[in-house]
Amino acid sequence: MLKKYSIFDLWLRVLLFFSICVVLIFSLQVFVIPLLRTLFNEGNPLPTTIEINIQRAVNGIVGVGLVYAFLNFDRQSMKVSGFQWIDSNAKKWILYSIPITLAGLIPTVIIELIFGIVTFLGILDIIGIVLTLGVTIFAIGLGEEILFRGYLQRILETRYSFEISAVVSAFLFGLLHFLLVSPSGLLYMVAILFSAFVIGLTFSYTFKKTNYNLIFPVAIHGFWDFFLFIFHAEFVYNTWLQVVMEISASTVGALVIFLLVKYYTENFQKLPTETQ
Repeated sequence: MLKKYSIFDLWLRVLLFFSICVVLIFSLQVFVIPLLRTLFNEGNPLPTTIEINIQRAVNGIVGVGLVYAFLNFDRQSMKVSGFQWIDSNAKKWILYSIPITLAGLIPTVIIELIFGIVTFLGILDIIGIVLTLGVTIFAIGLGEEILFRGYLQRILETRYSFEISAVVSAFLFGLLHFLLVSPSGLLYMVAILFSAFVIGLTFSYTFKKTNYNLIFPVAIHGFWDFFLFIFHAEFVYNTWLQVVMEISASTVGALVIFLLVKYYTENFQKLPTETQ
């Protein structure tokens, strides 16, 4: 368990951690995105989905590195963030995360299709699918979950209730995505901010219901992105109605996942001992 910090030390770590994360991610993207455009698209912009995937993969890599650095500074193990594999539950969590994710994603996509928010450009080839699975699970899912749930939520819970900690960490989760899509315009930014926020709350709940082990939220998070990315999902927000419906769609999906996780963890799961 993370040691208890003073209010000042806690918020110093939270704000410093988030600020460094934002600066590093933006700095890396200044070099990474243009380099990839040069290598793979003759200097022209890459498809929006691909660029967003690259951005979020960078989030993940930065997240793991920062969590390790901050925990190492406080002389604590990565295990306190939930970064561990418990074989008795991990395989089941990964298996169940697939239908749970699809159950939440399908109504979300239906609403988005009805309101012209999302377009699917075609499925990837087998190599692209395998690579995308690796990126979504090990870079995006693992990286973002260890950053926002494994570290930020856990450090906040040393002083505040789960509810307050979940809201703050989910808001920072949304805020980072809000900043990352800033070139796409205000409508896109607002849609992503609140959509990521409501889904982040579900990830926080999943994290708590598995006694603070990251495997289940990482798997749900990763498969959510995976199923969108393999079909080249492109999102467009031209009106405020579409923004409202995107937030509503994400809320419906998050609520479905929340209810299924609640049902599973309360009826079928044998909980491991909380990470020490």
